[in-house]
Amino acid sequence: MVRTILFVAMLLVSVATHAAVGETDSLSSAKARREARKEAYSAEIDDIVRSRNYIFRPITMQNVVMGNTHSIYAYYLFMSVSGDKVTLHLPVEFTSYVINTINLDTFAEGYTAKLDGSNWRITFAFMNGAERWFAEFFLSNITGQTRLALVTPEGVMRYLGTLESGATIKKKRRK
Repeated sequence: MVRTILFVAMLLVSVATHAAVGETDSLSSAKARREARKEAYSAEIDDIVRSRNYIFRPITMQNVVMGNTHSIYAYYLFMSVSGDKVTLHLPVEFTSYVINTINLDTFAEGYTAKLDGSNWRITFAFMNGAERWFAEFFLSNITGQTRLALVTPEGVMRYLGTLESGATIKKKRRK
């Protein structure tokens, strides 16, 4: 009887040990898969920025001085960069409760893109008629969150949104 109890106890310990090792293996493989996905996403964001062919889709807009934040639901509002060409279709609010849409096709001047840790900082200027406007993107290659600051003579607008590859947009339109 004692032998049977010892045998069963040893068998249970053996099964528990193998189960724990198996769980450790599955946990480490899950961690490896998460790390691989994180690296792939980061590389995708880096490729989009380096291609200099992307489109920014805003989700919210805010006049920095007035502080009013508005949600943006319209898919046709965006800012795209393709080489040196900049296309701007964004809402702006420079006076209280008056929202206008800026529709502009122009060229980027002084374009720079710098990676600082896990964040990209993209800056450039462009002309809107006789006025020089500045755009500054901050993009996280971990979360994908993109912040655009649009500095104009009338004020500063801040947008939160996402960045998509320009090549992906063209493929979607063709289908």
